Amino acid sequence: RLASLLSTAGYKTIVLTIDMSATSEEDDSIVIETNGIILIRLKKTFHQYYNYYKKYFKQGNINAPYWIAIGMAMQDWIAANQLTYKIDIIEASAYGGIGSFFKVKDFPPVILSGHGAFFQYKRINKNKPTEQTELIEKLEHFAFKNVDGIISHSPQSKEDIEQFTKVPVFLARIAFLPEYNALIKETHETASSNKYALVVGSLQELKGPFTLFEAISHLNIPEENFKVIWVGSDNYYQPTGQRMSIVLENKYPELWNKKIVWEQNTDDKKLAAFYQNAAFIIIPTLWESFNVISIEASFFKKPIIITSTTGSSFLFQNEENAIIIEPGDRQSLANAILLLYNSTELCTKLGIAAYNSISKQLEPARIVDDRISIYTNIIKNKTNNVIVFDPSILKKYITPSRKIYFACRQFIKNIIKK
Repeated sequence: RLASLLSTAGYKTIVLTIDMSATSEEDDSIVIETNGIILIRLKKTFHQYYNYYKKYFKQGNINAPYWIAIGMAMQDWIAANQLTYKIDIIEASAYGGIGSFFKVKDFPPVILSGHGAFFQYKRINKNKPTEQTELIEKLEHFAFKNVDGIISHSPQSKEDIEQFTKVPVFLARIAFLPEYNALIKETHETASSNKYALVVGSLQELKGPFTLFEAISHLNIPEENFKVIWVGSDNYYQPTGQRMSIVLENKYPELWNKKIVWEQNTDDKKLAAFYQNAAFIIIPTLWESFNVISIEASFFKKPIIITSTTGSSFLFQNEENAIIIEPGDRQSLANAILLLYNSTELCTKLGIAAYNSISKQLEPARIVDDRISIYTNIIKNKTNNVIVFDPSILKKYITPSRKIYFACRQFIKNIIKK
C-alpha cells in the first residue's frame, strides 16, 4: 500500500520481498509494475540462506532462520544494487529484526516501520524464552537502538517504542487505501441487520479472546438470535504450549462453535462477505501497536467496539464513531455488545461516522506527506557515526555439533511420525 501511494505521487519505489514457494535454484526476479513500482522477489538468495541456517536451529514457531535469511538476502541485494537504483533511504519492518542487517557501512539511512516487534508483543502473550526468541530480540533491540529513525502509527506505540531507544521516533499516518485492499472493492452503505458480530485476528492472548468469551457468557441473548464469528489463524497459548483453539474449546465448551464460531483459513472473498454482513466489529485487544481491522471496518461502514489500548483507537471518539472500552473488562464489553445488538440505528450512525472520519484522516496526500517529511528529515540528519551490525553474534549458533544434533533430532521425529 505504501509503495503504491508513493509511486502514484511520483516517487520511485522499490519493494524487496521473498518468494517462499520458490526453490534455491530459481533466480531472483525483477518486475516493474504498471504503477512504476520495482518489485524484487528474492528466491535463490533467500532460500540458500534459509536452508543453511535452519540446519542449526530447532524447529519453532518464531523461526529465527527465516528472519536471518530475509535480512541476509536483502542485505546482499542492497549492497549489489544501491548505486544502480540510487537508493536514498531504506524502510524496514520492525518485527524480526531485519533492520539490523541494513546497518552496514555506506548503506543509505535506515528507518523502521514500528508496527509492532516481537519483544513488545511477548509481554502480553507471555512467550516463554527460547534461544530463538532471545536471538530475535537481540536483532530487534539492535535495530531499535541503531537505525536512523523509527516510524510509529499511533501515539501509544510511539510512547512504548521510546522506552527502548534514543533514536527519533516519528508519528505518521498508516498507509491504507481501500483501492489497494483486496477486501474492499467498494464501500457499503450501512450496518447489516444480520445478528452476528465479527472479530478478525489470530487466536492469541493479546487479541483478547478470554475477555470476549467471558463477556458472551454473561449475555442472555439466545444463540439463534446472535453469535460472534471469529476469523483468524490458530496460535499458541504460551503458558501451556497448547493451541489456543483447544484451550478455548476446553474452557468454554458451551460457547465454542456455538455462540462464538471460529473460522480459519478464510480467503479474502469470504472475509469480505463476513465484513459486509456483520452487524458490527469487535476488537477486544489487550494491547496492540495499531489495528488495521479497525480501519477496514470503517471503510465497510461498520461500527466497532474497540479497546483503549488498541493503538488505532486514537483515531476514534467514543460514542461518536465507535464504542471505546477498557481492555480486559468483560462487563463493559458485554454492555457494548448489548448496546449495538439492540440498535440498528446506532450501528448505522457509528459506521457512517467512522467512514467519514477515517477516510478523511487517511487521505492519500496526507499519508504521502507524512512519509516524505520524515524521509527528508532522516536523510538530512544522517550521521557518519554508524554502528555497524556485527554478524558474529550468529557464529555461536553455527557449529558442527549443533548441526549434527538438530539433524539427528529431526530424523528421530520423522521416524516417530511414521
